[in-house]
Amino acid sequence: MVIDLEDEILQDFLVEAGEIIEQLGGQLIDLEQSPEDYDLLNSIFRGFHTVKGGAGFLSIDPLVEICHQAEDVFDVLRQGKKSVTPSLMDTVLQVLDLVGKMFDQIRSAAYPDAADESLLESLKVFKVPEEEQTKPVQEVVDSSSNSVIERKGQHEASRVDASLDHSGVSLEKEPRSDEITEQEFEGLLDALHGSSDSKKAKEISGKDQKNTANDGEITEEEFDGLLDKIHGAGQHKGLPIPSKANNIHQKDRKTKDDQSSSNSSDVISEDEFEDLLDELHGKGKHAGVPAHEVECKSVKQSKEVVEQFPDEPKLKEVPRLSEVAPAIEEPATARQPQIAKQKTTKIEATVRVDTQRLDNIMNLVGELVLVRNRFETLKGLIDNDQMGQAISNLDVVTADLQLAVMKTRMQPVKKVFGRFPRLVRDLARNLNKEVRLELRGEETDLDKNLVENLADPLIHLVRNAIDHGIEMPDERAASGKTREGLVMLSAFQEGDHIQLTIEDDGKGINPGVLSRKAMEKGLIDQSSASRMTDDECYNLIFLPGFSTKTEISDVSGRGVGMDVVKTAIVKMNGMVHIESLEGRGSRVVIKVPLTMAIMPALMVKLNDRAFAFPLSNVVEILELDLRKTSVVDGQLVAIIRNQALPLFYLKEWLVPGFHRSQQEVQLGDVVVVTSGDKLIGFVVDQLMGQEEVVIKALGAKLKGLPGIAGATITGDGRIALILDMATLITKYAA
Repeated sequence: MVIDLEDEILQDFLVEAGEIIEQLGGQLIDLEQSPEDYDLLNSIFRGFHTVKGGAGFLSIDPLVEICHQAEDVFDVLRQGKKSVTPSLMDTVLQVLDLVGKMFDQIRSAAYPDAADESLLESLKVFKVPEEEQTKPVQEVVDSSSNSVIERKGQHEASRVDASLDHSGVSLEKEPRSDEITEQEFEGLLDALHGSSDSKKAKEISGKDQKNTANDGEITEEEFDGLLDKIHGAGQHKGLPIPSKANNIHQKDRKTKDDQSSSNSSDVISEDEFEDLLDELHGKGKHAGVPAHEVECKSVKQSKEVVEQFPDEPKLKEVPRLSEVAPAIEEPATARQPQIAKQKTTKIEATVRVDTQRLDNIMNLVGELVLVRNRFETLKGLIDNDQMGQAISNLDVVTADLQLAVMKTRMQPVKKVFGRFPRLVRDLARNLNKEVRLELRGEETDLDKNLVENLADPLIHLVRNAIDHGIEMPDERAASGKTREGLVMLSAFQEGDHIQLTIEDDGKGINPGVLSRKAMEKGLIDQSSASRMTDDECYNLIFLPGFSTKTEISDVSGRGVGMDVVKTAIVKMNGMVHIESLEGRGSRVVIKVPLTMAIMPALMVKLNDRAFAFPLSNVVEILELDLRKTSVVDGQLVAIIRNQALPLFYLKEWLVPGFHRSQQEVQLGDVVVVTSGDKLIGFVVDQLMGQEEVVIKALGAKLKGLPGIAGATITGDGRIALILDMATLITKYAA
């Protein structure tokens, strides 16, 4: 079958079903922590059902089949016929992975492959209830009898079982009638009162057997005898006087006319029976006669009377057999748990927009920002109040529009965090560790491009935390920790940056071990290692090829993970920093800008050329007497607040033919920036001020130029190069 990607219905299905599958991933992990969450079971069931329905409409049979089998499993779970187990969750998560692969095949215009038969067979096994849907009749009656007989003990329960078996009571899916036979009723009396009492009741009911109607209806004499047996001779209040019964009939003339034949016979009517219950229990205190029982028939009527007498010490309440059967048909209702915390779903009105359109709008806003900057420059050159006021208004509107467009591109960081519960679960099971994941600040918004680019670095860091940081359960217990380790991901906004942290309570990092490993691999020499601070030792982790693992596994050991992390973060104009305390745990801090499209920058001049420092890298600006500098080990330094600050003349790197010996001014402007955990000062010719710049990609010939992140247009219409501090320092200062 050919998949037509131009089909709008298919595209809608891929978007909507893709969101459902993404949501199911988190819900399945939550279910493993709360297996009795009935609402969660229903939500997962509906998710698979919805995907199946859409795939069926599009005739994607392999997807229909696998979702149908998963749907059946959760139908059994939500009815309480089966419990959630780790093996069941492993299988369902495999199903979710397979569904994701099928979606990838569909997006590539390929018809998805059928699910593996072994996986389908596993699902068929899991959808079989732990117990049969309908129990044997004796078990149903036994459980009902035991629930109403108090203080009887196991011996009494066994006697009830034997009596019911002897009486031949049976429960079928379609009962022959609404009434039990006399033999069945005698069996119930034997179970409740003993066989001898039952025989006496039988003798009483048999005194006027000849006068009993052939249709099995009980007479007043028989009913009175039964009351004597239950309460003792003369102890009951007897039948209601006719006047009361007549008053009842007068309330409903139609009922009186319909039952006139019953009033003239020895058989008591429904209204008379109601009045009798009022006499025995008090007005309005009895349960009444079921609406579906129009006539009180023979032994069934007697059984109901027995049920309504609270004075009998041996009885609490005997449910009707018709009330026992629904308990088999609806076990989920009985087992539905009480959820302490009700989950509320926020419904929002949304419109799907192609991300390419958002990018185009953002580019147009960027151009508008450049025009705004141009007007701001002209305002200083034109002495016109009205023109200045109009430009100021344009500035305000442009800033608001820029913020609004940026918000449309924002996505919550939970788009990234959502994949980690599954990752942590699978990795912990693979390493035989016990790990708990905590997520904080999931609603923090971030530019969609950054959200996508952060996924891989965070995956490496979380895997490292579990593999290198978290100890084995026995090792943790021996050191006084809980057997379960903790990995915490958090995100929050800090000014124009987003800070993300990955923290664990594992064994921490020994800086001495890191420096020795780096020397063994030839990454540093002995003299460098002896002068390193702890923070500098921690940064050795980011060196290519560095790893503390002696054996290579599918998780770590190749020394490429952390190098990839730092490279990716630097490309986003971000920073990464490691903190650790041996025996207590480690903490990795990542800072990235809110957006990569428009960013604030510090504009400077070198000779007559403009350059832009990303404001995220700038720490402070100093006016320094360049004569008060020193050279240590060939490096120019200045003492700032009793700390040695390395100094570089930026013109030596970016302006051909310049040397610092040519510098004539005695006072110079120094821009202090961060590079990892280091501070570096750059001497510049002139400070132009702060400006919001739109990053424009360099042409093909200049792409990848070390130290240059892109270009922008300044307020005076000139082109300025945006500096990439990490690659600039690596290229020229290493």
